[in-house]
Amino acid sequence: MHYLRAEAVRWVDLEWPGWVEAQFRTSDGEVVSLVDKAPIFDAGGPLVPGSVLPAEVKISCEVLEQAADRVGNQSWLVRLGYDVEDQSGRRTFNVDKRTLISRG
Repeated sequence: MHYLRAEAVRWVDLEWPGWVEAQFRTSDGEVVSLVDKAPIFDAGGPLVPGSVLPAEVKISCEVLEQAADRVGNQSWLVRLGYDVEDQSGRRTFNVDKRTLISRG
């Protein structure tokens, strides 16, 4: 199982289960903003409507391949889980190894 390190930055809607905006950086420095239900970013964790933000969260993802970003740095091409996408409809991103968490 793989996850991206991200940060929940604001509550979009506090009605249960709560909608939150989370952000992470791609390997070339772009800040990606995602809005979805809180459990998508923190299943079983402490992120509940009204929790203090910012807070570190994890976004489920699938590693597709090792790649190089636009400037030639090593990165990993990942696809976000649970059909999560950014406002442009993108689900795949190149991320730095520090952003990626692997759990067996």
